Amino acid sequence: MGGRIKRLSAEEAAISILPVLQDQRDITRDVDKAPASVVRVLKHILLLFSPAYIGLYLIIALCRIRYPFQLEWMEGGVLEHVRRILSGEQLYVRPSLDFITFLYTPFYYYLSAAVSKATGFGFFPLRLVSLLSSLASLLFIFLIVKRETASRFAAALAAGLFAATFHISGAWFDIGRVDMLFVALLLPCIYLIRFKESAYSLMLAGLLVSLSFLTKQLALFISLPMAVYCLLVHRTRSLYFIGAVAGVFGISTVLFTYLNDGWYLYYIFSSPRRLETLKNMLTYYWTHDLFFALPIACFLSLWYLVKRDIRSPKHRFFYTAIGIGMIGVPWLSRFKHGSYLNVPMPAYAFISILFGIAIHDLFQWCSTLSRKRKTFAEITTCCALLAQFSILMYDPFPQIPGKNDLAAGRKIVDTLAQMEGEVFIPYHGYLASLAGKRSYAHAMAVDDFLRTTGEPEIAQFVCETEQALREGAFSAVILDSDPLMTGWLRERLQHYAVATRPVFEDDSVFWPVTGLRTRPQLIYMLR
Repeated sequence: MGGRIKRLSAEEAAISILPVLQDQRDITRDVDKAPASVVRVLKHILLLFSPAYIGLYLIIALCRIRYPFQLEWMEGGVLEHVRRILSGEQLYVRPSLDFITFLYTPFYYYLSAAVSKATGFGFFPLRLVSLLSSLASLLFIFLIVKRETASRFAAALAAGLFAATFHISGAWFDIGRVDMLFVALLLPCIYLIRFKESAYSLMLAGLLVSLSFLTKQLALFISLPMAVYCLLVHRTRSLYFIGAVAGVFGISTVLFTYLNDGWYLYYIFSSPRRLETLKNMLTYYWTHDLFFALPIACFLSLWYLVKRDIRSPKHRFFYTAIGIGMIGVPWLSRFKHGSYLNVPMPAYAFISILFGIAIHDLFQWCSTLSRKRKTFAEITTCCALLAQFSILMYDPFPQIPGKNDLAAGRKIVDTLAQMEGEVFIPYHGYLASLAGKRSYAHAMAVDDFLRTTGEPEIAQFVCETEQALREGAFSAVILDSDPLMTGWLRERLQHYAVATRPVFEDDSVFWPVTGLRTRPQLIYMLR
């Protein structure tokens, strides 16, 4: 009887303690779930940055795509290049006061001219080409990372990071300049070389990089590491890539040189080579443009390339070769006179690709750790990524011209239209064109010419300018507040008097939203 009572008491005790043990297991499970929930929340927050930055850029681009005046101080000069093409005039001509070409290859100008025939002449077709090019760049960054990682999460973050570099690139993605088309043609080339091995794909990649060269000369140097990779990996098939690049380069050079009486070689090869080197910019590119702006992305990119368990030697070789081109070559341009924040755009695109691939591999590595270490590593990674995206935050409103800017632009065009005779506006010749007058050589093109040409040619140009001013070829000369590029002209305005009133009474209107901060300031009237 006593033993039975003892046995029943033990069963009752076991039954009574089961709910307590169950509660403890539930508490432990909830504690384990809590950090995992934090990681999921952080990943969702991270994922929001991609559409946020892309959407913000698109809003800015659409708000200013039809703005009828230049967003950047050389954009009007590009518009005048397109105007010359549409009027059947040559681009690469002897430098003169009438016209001097910017130091770029012509594909962007001709493509914009073709679009202009469908949309009408103005800044809209130029910006449309750049806007579509930026969307294509975002798409191929997404596709490259998606193909490497099979992760939409990593691919979305890579595309979002590139969109986030819009501001540190000088707000340049959608303006009427060559750079975004130049980058957009390089990225599908990278995709084809990495993931396709057929002769047709390599030839298509060669044609794309050739079009990129015909947009901006730097692509030719970026293609050299690509050619080395193709030669060592694809062997004889590499001849399709190398042959396409060499063929288009050779044929286009001979053709444009012949059609432009030899001046194509001067503008595309000779003059850029003579631009002076700015020694203070030798390290600026690596410190300010890259590491200070993208510290986490640069660290992850380097980590990915040097880590032991990278997918294969071929994989490492590919991204190292492409990195030499996409990051190293822009550096050679960044410390040249006249460079700006747009120069690192190819580097930003490439770093965004490595950033996305590295994110995927980093989370894969975290999954191999113990439960506590995994959670800590994932939270730390998410926080670092959030910090990188936060560093790139910017105020969008200064990037969009206001109603007062629009009114000021229309007013100066009306003022020019009412002036008798021709008006010389070296920084903004397109304004004279809008007023129904002729445009003349752009100040930046003149400055490049004076810096890279011999004394006889400079003396001839100065003599031509002095004669035009002496004979009263212009009823007025309008100069900007920035005298750096027009000192040669100010010294020769003896026959002109400064008007008593400046061009703009309001000091806050009609400034470009990016690039050199300059606007029409002083009117010199013929005495």
